[in-house]
Amino acid sequence: MSEESKTFDFQAEIQKVLDILINRLYKNREIFLRELISNAADALHRFRIVQLEQKENMLDPDVELAIHISFDEDENTITVTDTGVGMTYEETVQNLGTIAQSGTLEFLKELDDTSDVANLIGQFGVGFYSSFIVASNVTVRSRSFTADSKGIEWKSEGTGKFSVSYADKSSRGTEIILTLKEDAKEFLNKYKLETIIKKYSDFVGFPIRIGEEENPINRQTPIWHQAEDEVKDEEYNDFYRQVSMDFTEPFHRIRMNVDVPIQFKALLFLPSRRDRSMTSVQFQDYGLKLYSKKILIQEKAKDLLPEYLRFVFGVVDSEDLPLNVSREVIQVDRTIRRISKSITKKIIDELSNFADEYEEKFLEWYKQFSVFLKEGIANDQKRRQKLLELIRVKTSKSEDKPITLAKYVDGMPEDQEEILYLLGENLQSLKQSPHLEHYKKLDQEIILFDEPIDTFLMMHVTTFSEKAFKAIDQAEPEPPKESDDDTEETEEKEEEKDKDPFVVRVKEILGDRVIDVRFTDALTDSPCRLLGQGAAAYTRMMKYMTEDYIPMAKIMELNSSHPIIIGLKKLFETDPESLLLKKCSFQLLENQELAEGNLKDPNTMITRTTDFMKQLLEK
Repeated sequence: MSEESKTFDFQAEIQKVLDILINRLYKNREIFLRELISNAADALHRFRIVQLEQKENMLDPDVELAIHISFDEDENTITVTDTGVGMTYEETVQNLGTIAQSGTLEFLKELDDTSDVANLIGQFGVGFYSSFIVASNVTVRSRSFTADSKGIEWKSEGTGKFSVSYADKSSRGTEIILTLKEDAKEFLNKYKLETIIKKYSDFVGFPIRIGEEENPINRQTPIWHQAEDEVKDEEYNDFYRQVSMDFTEPFHRIRMNVDVPIQFKALLFLPSRRDRSMTSVQFQDYGLKLYSKKILIQEKAKDLLPEYLRFVFGVVDSEDLPLNVSREVIQVDRTIRRISKSITKKIIDELSNFADEYEEKFLEWYKQFSVFLKEGIANDQKRRQKLLELIRVKTSKSEDKPITLAKYVDGMPEDQEEILYLLGENLQSLKQSPHLEHYKKLDQEIILFDEPIDTFLMMHVTTFSEKAFKAIDQAEPEPPKESDDDTEETEEKEEEKDKDPFVVRVKEILGDRVIDVRFTDALTDSPCRLLGQGAAAYTRMMKYMTEDYIPMAKIMELNSSHPIIIGLKKLFETDPESLLLKKCSFQLLENQELAEGNLKDPNTMITRTTDFMKQLLEK
């Protein structure tokens, strides 16, 4: 074939996408129309921008911007036509056959057996390929907006190849002709098509017509330009489904109509469930839809919100927005920053008000979205204290119901000057931590941070309500206050304890695995504990970030009244070189390392405990 009429192979990734869509979306086939209308609307938006930038050499400049859908029962076809920007030969090859414009690679990365495929295809722009769910053959005819452009024709049966050739097409835009499969004839029905359009595409900003009808099927007035009391809850929810591709109801919605210092309208939604991909480092598919004078300028405007609010969906429309010549790029200037500042403040204020009024509902939402708020506390210094008011913390006294930091501070005894906390791997191990024993005696409450993000959080937080945070596993609790007469005697006793030959021997056995070994009065039920030196959050962060992380040595404190320590001391007095003393010393150390998630070599510990059981059973 000539250069102008050529057959191509789909990239392997696209063929995989086709197989996935055909096999996994059979029961939800109607979304093919949603995706084709979405692509058509995008082409129309693009032409609007072209009209602003270019006045000459335009093909059909006065033709209405619209989407037309027709079907032919005799030919068994459905045709979706738009009068948008159109495509050239090269653009057709790129857009409909290779990875460059389709987003297929990102789509496949996000996909697993539990993924909502119908949601993902909208997010990653592979919706065109959903045509093959219902069609045995797809033909695309297109002509670009320039007057000297040529028409093109793209054809494929979705079996691995496609062809592109020049073709006669007098009008600007694109038409997609689907030859339906035998089991897809249900879509050759006007009522069926209308139902799908109203369900998915009712707020598309261009008229959508079926057949010979003059009246559009869809409503076109942007919902955020209507008076708030004129819009029903169901209409808001329908719009939310379109902007989020999430078909559950939103948790909360926010309307904004701001006149000074910047004029803009906004309609924002907080989802009720978290998409797992949102917490991925690679996740970039976020941002609000940005309009200027009702013209879509940017599909995913990331500069309108701080990254930690990337779970928010919605639209912003401003009369004051400065543009440059590109649809995809806006000037990130003072206007955008002011809009962002206003929106961010509004979202945080709305969450605060909701939490005050509907605490239980907020807690349910918070369980899924706390990671984003904590990320914001770490990264947004200006709003840190306000965001800290939103978080909920588990404590040694609150059972499993989180409380606010303000409630924790209000419950502090008068002589407690610091907010006490403990970082760990999970809530159960934190509740059993020996570090809590001293504070239980004093009836003091400890905040229990049990998520990985909490480590990152506490690297950046130092105070709340003028109270400093203190990690209880990083410093020995202060002893009870004593009179001056008793001070010298107490110091002598502590010095004697530290010089105890048994303590010296245990330190000798453990070597550089510990910084020091000493007795403590802070323990009641546990035989020992490990105290770190320096910032607790920093050392834990090193564990998460360093592949070959080696736990830092800690101070080992022994409970002199615990039966195990009493027994080991007696063993030491009879046989200082006892092999059992050595094994038990390492076992005590590694028990604590295991509980803290820092045990580097579990195999050695397993071998040792197996020997213990063997010896016990032999006796």
